Amino acid sequence: MAFRIPFRRAFATAARSSLKIGLVPADGIGTEVIPAARTAIEALGSDIPKPQFVDLLAGFELFTRSGTALPEETIDALKESDCALFGAVSSPTRRVAGYSSPIVQLRKELDLFANIRPVLSVAPNPLDKPDVDLVVVRENTECLYIKQETLTHTEHGREARATRLITERASGRIGRMAFDIALTRPRKQVTIIHKSNVLSVTDGLFRETVRAIPRQDAPKYDDVTIAEQIVDSAVYRLFREPQIYDVIVAPNLYGDILSCVTFLRNIQ
Repeated sequence: MAFRIPFRRAFATAARSSLKIGLVPADGIGTEVIPAARTAIEALGSDIPKPQFVDLLAGFELFTRSGTALPEETIDALKESDCALFGAVSSPTRRVAGYSSPIVQLRKELDLFANIRPVLSVAPNPLDKPDVDLVVVRENTECLYIKQETLTHTEHGREARATRLITERASGRIGRMAFDIALTRPRKQVTIIHKSNVLSVTDGLFRETVRAIPRQDAPKYDDVTIAEQIVDSAVYRLFREPQIYDVIVAPNLYGDILSCVTFLRNIQ
């Protein structure tokens, strides 16, 4: 469950009287957690603008009933909302003709390019500082998630291919998002995650683009320290010593995996 529409519009002014929130339970556990989240928001009372909830449909279960996973009505309503809560999507592991993940489509429709995932551990002693306080900044529109795949038949059997897209534009804006977040934090460190030792063109472009940002925007980011890590090493270190990280920025697939790693590590 996550807020999927940026808060900039939602909280542009403290004087606003209401907050329009789209609720998309979608599938599975989403139908349980979204009503609970609504109750929690309502319990905030006057601490936030009065919420106006809009119930919306999406998901694989909807697709099986109607043939549509993401209705145009849902997209239009979310464009008019200040923010949104999206539950869970039960995307099948097998290929289903005509089906595409609604959350991936929403990211494209609304240009939700930054998936910001903070991770904060709870210290056993309330007086102690948490040993893990990091943010994963995941690029949300490119990489393998553009879903350009082909399946062909050759003399040796079936052959599947997937296109991976990394652009300077997307890498630059997610990199700036990571640096901007780092400026708000005490440690002010950004770690770039890549696999450019193997994928020298695609991951190489991501790495080079993000590393160039402090030079392009000097002196804005002069206080931010840059580090980098090969993705497989980063997974290992997130389990062994996650406290070394501050802000992590990664392409879509790596960011997805690393977010899950940090979550699993912190519920052990």
